[in-house]
Amino acid sequence: MKSSSRSLLALSMVVLLSACGSEGTSENKIDTGSEQFVSATLIDDINATTMLAYIKGAIDPNATNAFAYKAVKITYNTVNEDNIPVVASGLLVIPKATDAYQAYRASQGLPPFSVSMICENHGTIFADVEAPTKQEISNGVPDYATAILMTGYAGFASIDPDYIGFGDSKGTVHPYIIKKASARASLDMIKASMKYMEDNGIMLNHQLYITGYSEGGYIAMATAQKVENELDSVNLMGVAPMAGPYNVKDLADIEIDETRTMVYPAFLADLTYSYDHYYSDVNMSEIVNPAITSSQFQLAFNGDFDTVAIHTILGLADPLNGDYGFYTHKASELFSTVFINDYQNNANSPIKSRFEENNLDNWIPRSKMNLIQCIDDEIIPFSESNNTYNKFLANGVDVTLTAIPTAILSQQQDATHPFVHANCGTTAYGAAVKWFAAIRNGDI
Repeated sequence: MKSSSRSLLALSMVVLLSACGSEGTSENKIDTGSEQFVSATLIDDINATTMLAYIKGAIDPNATNAFAYKAVKITYNTVNEDNIPVVASGLLVIPKATDAYQAYRASQGLPPFSVSMICENHGTIFADVEAPTKQEISNGVPDYATAILMTGYAGFASIDPDYIGFGDSKGTVHPYIIKKASARASLDMIKASMKYMEDNGIMLNHQLYITGYSEGGYIAMATAQKVENELDSVNLMGVAPMAGPYNVKDLADIEIDETRTMVYPAFLADLTYSYDHYYSDVNMSEIVNPAITSSQFQLAFNGDFDTVAIHTILGLADPLNGDYGFYTHKASELFSTVFINDYQNNANSPIKSRFEENNLDNWIPRSKMNLIQCIDDEIIPFSESNNTYNKFLANGVDVTLTAIPTAILSQQQDATHPFVHANCGTTAYGAAVKWFAAIRNGDI
């Protein structure tokens, strides 16, 4: 057990990792994913020489190794919160070791390179064009940044769900910060990806790592719980949730306050829209400021708009006059004052009960856990990670808290990038992959 926090004193945009695969084979095929897998479409197939040149130019000029990079769109079956079938999609990026690297392993008496997997859950998006499969455009170079780090650089297979509501399931309401549907969609993507790799001769060692940032940190935590309970065909080696809202109710208690100035209204609006759609006892007409209509919400969250446009549609921004919706509007402009008063004074508020139902800091993980977050995060308070860490620690979990100082971020705050929460992502992912590589290499 790691019983104390640790701060990263220095961490560059990505971490320098030795390109070594983990031990193990997949001699016996499994039928996991037979019900989930629907189809696969090749997006990119990039050789190791091209990948190394890309990494040296864009990531690490001192890199000496890279893996070939095969990006595949996986279409798979899952269900939404109402158990209604959904055909979803996600990006699977598979590493391939060079002949020279395989020869090196053989010369050292090591077994052939086998593939470990990372399920990477992306942060909150609103526009469908930001989904992993949409970002990984077939143009001869890799485009999905986390997959470049995880696959081309570190040699993990990267499993990146688009999420319900994006990619092939655009048009379905995204279950925002709802643990059951989110975890199920990621679990089914893992199963479908394993099915594809097994059927295509990829040597898996069945080591699985799970991570994600912001909403993805929440989904990473929820997926880990589901994997531990339901997926016996993998060894869950490490889980690194990053900057997630692990206690939904605690955060809602802060945000649903008449005098509260909203930092990022789109997050709260999406939460409202999602819970109204999936929970019959949550009624948006009783929650939202009467000045905002249901049709405005439907337009805002149809997958075609990004944050500032959403704020504008909801009447919470005026970009032409320099108001983009950040730090400029009170919670009472989004929520009705009647709802706010009821929420603060009614212990039996239906949405309050739903928030509690979706908390994730109330279970006992069996796997190694590393909670990673920037200390000065203004969207998700650092206390979310710290409180969850203390709860896990008290319950005997093998848990680490990685606290990232703002000073070491590769992208500092400026007018274009005003939020530590967003700027921290690249550094946090570097810390997660470095930790996964240490576990894979037997250093932890």
